[in-house]
Amino acid sequence: MKIHIKVLQGQECSMEVSSEMSVLELKEQVSTRLKIPVNQQKFLVSGKTLSDEKNLDHYGVKEGTKLILAVRKIDDGAPDVNHLRSAAYTFLRRFYSDPEARKIQEEFIKSFHKSVNSLSLDDLERIATMHINEVK
Repeated sequence: MKIHIKVLQGQECSMEVSSEMSVLELKEQVSTRLKIPVNQQKFLVSGKTLSDEKNLDHYGVKEGTKLILAVRKIDDGAPDVNHLRSAAYTFLRRFYSDPEARKIQEEFIKSFHKSVNSLSLDDLERIATMHINEVK
C-alpha cells in the first residue's frame, strides 16, 4: 500500500509499505530514503505517537494514510540509548519472528546492561586507553 509522509517543516514523500511492517522498519526505510537517522524520527497519525514495536495496521494505517514525521534534534554529546536496541532488533529480525526477536533483544539488552554495570573503574580506564590508542 502507498502512504504519504510529511516531514514537519520539510519535504513530503510517498512510500510503498506493508500493513504488517513495524514502525521501526518504516523508520529504517525513511532513514535510507530521506537520510534522517532512525533515533531522530517520531511518527504521528491522528495526533498519536507511533511506537516502534507496533505494526502499522495497529494504528489503522491504510492506503493513502498521511503520517506526520517530527524530526528530533539530538545533542551530539548525548549517547544514543536506543541505537543498540534498534540495531539488535534489526539484526535479529532477519532470523526470527517479531515476538521472538523482541524477546531476544530484551534479554540481550538486560545482559548488556548487567555486564556494563559490573565493570570496575580499572576496566573502564583500560577500555578508554585502548580506544584512545586506536584513534591515534
